[in-house]
This record gives sequence, C-alpha cells and structure tokens, in this order.
Amino acid sequence: MTTTARCIEHLTRAVPAVEAITLCGSHRQGTSDLYSDRDVWVFCANTQPISEHLATTAFLPAGADCEILFEGRDDTLTDHTVVNVLTDAEVLNLKFLHTRVLTSFCAQDPHLDSQYLEDLENYTAMEVLHDPAATIATHQGWLRHHTIDTIPDWLLPPLASRYASTYWRSVYQGVLRTEEHAWRHLALSLVVLLAQTGFAQAGQLPPPRKWLLSPRVLTTLPDGARLTALLDQLHRTSTADPEAVLAFYNALAVCEDAILHDNELHAGMWWRGVFTERFTHLARHTGRPGLLDLAQAAPRPRTAP
Repeated sequence: MTTTARCIEHLTRAVPAVEAITLCGSHRQGTSDLYSDRDVWVFCANTQPISEHLATTAFLPAGADCEILFEGRDDTLTDHTVVNVLTDAEVLNLKFLHTRVLTSFCAQDPHLDSQYLEDLENYTAMEVLHDPAATIATHQGWLRHHTIDTIPDWLLPPLASRYASTYWRSVYQGVLRTEEHAWRHLALSLVVLLAQTGFAQAGQLPPPRKWLLSPRVLTTLPDGARLTALLDQLHRTSTADPEAVLAFYNALAVCEDAILHDNELHAGMWWRGVFTERFTHLARHTGRPGLLDLAQAAPRPRTAP
C-alpha cells in the first residue's frame, strides 16, 4: 500500500472526526504532472479543533514524514490547516477543514470574484473519496443546482460588463497613450475574460487561473486555438506600432464574434465605439486627424438585433 493510500485509509478508519475526504486540484482536473502535489481535502466535524499539531500527531499514521511550511498565520485553532506528507512518489497535500467552511460557502450568492470562482469549481467538481453520510454529495448537489445550472444568469452578464470596461481602458492605454506595460496588462485581461466567457458559454466554470491559458486546457474550447494564437500575437505586439496594435484588436474582434452571443448583449458590442465614435470626437477636439485613419482600420461595432 502506498503512503498516500495508507494516510487516507487511516483518516477514514481511525479518526472519528473525519466526515468526508475528497480529491481536488490538478490530479482531479487531469492536468497533473511530475511537479504536482496530490491535493486531498479532509472535512472534519465542526466541533473538532484543527491545528498543525493535531494534524501531525493525531490525524496521521505514525511515521508520516511531514513538511510544515509556515504561512504567517496563527494556526492554533482555525477553520483549516494544510500539511504536506512526503512520500516516495509524490507530495500529499492534506487540507484539513471544518465542514462549516463548505456550508458557509454554499450560503454565498455567486459572483465574479476570481477566488470565489476557483473555490466553486473545486467544490462542485472535487472527487469524493469518502463520504459515508453524503455530506459532500448534499452540498455539491445544492451548489450545482444554484450555480452550475444557472451560469448564463449570473456569470455571463458580469463577464461581459467587465470585458467592455476593460476594452475601453485598454484602447486608451495602447493606442492613444502608448503605455506599453499598462496596455499589455489590460489586453491580457481581455483574453482572460474571453476565455472565461468561452467556458461559461459551454456551461462550465472557468479552470483555475494557473491553468486557464494553458494550451492543453484552453484548446478544449471550440475557439481555444484562436485564443492561444491571440496570446502569441499579444506578446509580439508593441504599442510603438499602431498598426500592430490595431491588428491585435481586429484579431480580438474575430474571437469576440465567435464567443459572445448577441442575445446575451444588451446593446451589441458597443465598446468598439471607442474607435468609431470616440476617436471621431477626439480627432476634432485634440487636433489629431490621424485618429480618423486609425478608426477606419479598427473593428466596427456590432449592434444587437
């Protein structure tokens, strides 16, 4: 029996406070590699104190080789603690947490915060290894009914809204001000938001941030290869070259047209009006007629039906 299997069996048989055990992270997602920890979450009764000391002395089998990493917090009595068990084949990352953490999470209204989305993806998709009272199954069923089944209602509108405001700001930084680093940051945010929208369109929660733009994950989307190519184009583009910046926005427009659906946009792709309408006004007020030439080469707005 492997060390990992021995630890899990010990937790299920010898620790009465353990209510459920799940597999999370890259091993569950199918993205694990040689450097991946095996992330296992151990849900404990709410009355059970949790600390690093208890985890290493009372929860694990004798002789378990543990790596304790100080993370700067008071870890005497908390809702969770993390212990790494060193095995011959892998690092077993054990997160001990109270079941009330999951219960409290279920009570939240869904929102666009990136940490919330990552936690939601983990909670709804984690693989159950031990759940004798169906504690995890009950919580997962509730979350799927109220969040996964309603993704178009609560996730797509704020994604589109954030995308629109970021687009506007990015054009100013990249075309008008030639702020290289500021533009690149905003343009990358646009690709991230489009990728998240693509997964939401497919009825899926976006993958965690560290994997979202990985080709092996992104190319599972119908337009993932195009987004990957757009990322390569972004990294080659300099704001010192207005034609290259406009080429990026035109390639971005192709991705927008493929991923964003008219029936989910209240006023079409109105944000492209930063080129057609706003540039026209700015050309007049700033005395820069060259802005009109840029506008002619930029993506055109698409109005909602």
